Amino acid sequence: MNNSIQPGDGYTVNNFGKAASLSIDSTKQIYPNVPLTVQKGAGSDKVYIVPGTVNQLVPKIDGTYIDASPRPTITLSASGYIILRVERVANQPFPNNPIIYYNATIPADTTTYGHFALASVTKTGSAATGYSYSIASFRSPLIGAVHVSRASFSSGVNHYWWA
Repeated sequence: MNNSIQPGDGYTVNNFGKAASLSIDSTKQIYPNVPLTVQKGAGSDKVYIVPGTVNQLVPKIDGTYIDASPRPTITLSASGYIILRVERVANQPFPNNPIIYYNATIPADTTTYGHFALASVTKTGSAATGYSYSIASFRSPLIGAVHVSRASFSSGVNHYWWA
């Protein structure tokens, strides 16, 4: 009986009688496509977000859903953070209207908005040598979709729980 695994682009197949060995040709370690992780895009100053949900809602970047085609990107300009923001909407049990954007700092939570840093961005280099950006994702590869809840206390303190 012939093995149905055939060689192709990016991998090699070695057949041994009725067994086969599959080898990935690349030595580069690929980070899994974990929902809501930040990945480098086309160009050194562009990033995109792997599609995922927040309270079962798909976030937007500049008004475009992150699972759109072509996918929206964020243009980096300095060191900072990729921020996920949710909004508290009256008469809704959970925060919604998730958006993702780039900011120099992590904003403080307010009565209306909760913030979660998806990744940090570090800019290095100079105008003479060229700039480069490194991304440090804060998302765990063991977590899928994001859930967020909010509690408001009589003291005026608001707390957002992220899971």
